Order: sequence, then C-alpha cells, then structure tokens
Amino acid sequence: MALAIAAALLGAVHIALTPLAYAAWTVEALWFLGAGLAIVVAAAANLVELQSTGLRSRLLVAAVNFAMTGFFAAAWLVLPEPQVVVGGVLFLGLALSTLVTRAPTAPAR
Repeated sequence: MALAIAAALLGAVHIALTPLAYAAWTVEALWFLGAGLAIVVAAAANLVELQSTGLRSRLLVAAVNFAMTGFFAAAWLVLPEPQVVVGGVLFLGLALSTLVTRAPTAPAR
C-alpha cells in the first residue's frame, strides 16, 4: 500500500507542477499533465487491487505496473533525472509485489 500511495503522490506532484513548468497550454504541457494522470491512474489501480483476491486482477495490475516501469525506463533515456528513477523503482516494486502470493482476505461485511 505504501508504494501505491507514494506513486499516487508522485503523479499528483507531476500534475501540480504542470502550470509551473509550462507558461502556456501547449502540446508539451498536455503530455506532461497526461503523464502525471497516467501515474495517478496506475497507482489507483494498485490501491483497488489490494481489495481484490482474484488472480486475473493481480495479473492485470502487474501488467500495468510493468508497462509503467517500461515507460519510466524509456523516459530515463531522454530525461536522466532522479524522479524518473524513483518512478521506475516504485512501479517495479509494485509489479513484483502484485506477483507475490498473498493470503486471501475475509470479505467485508
């Protein structure tokens, strides 16, 4: 859960920095904002998956996490900055943790 919350915060900061990084609404600003939104949505998928016991949902979220890890790896090629490493490590950790077998939780009443 801590990794998912950290990833969501990274995405929220990314979104919040958009108007500071871009003075005008440009294609680049839209891509920057969209990247932050993608990070938040992927983190939210992990938070939702924590409530699921199904193998399919775990595999789907693991695939999302590996895809996000790949996007951060690709971003590193053009933007070798610490925040890119942090994002990549967060999503790699999330991907690996979703593949770890967890004990089923009791359904909520």
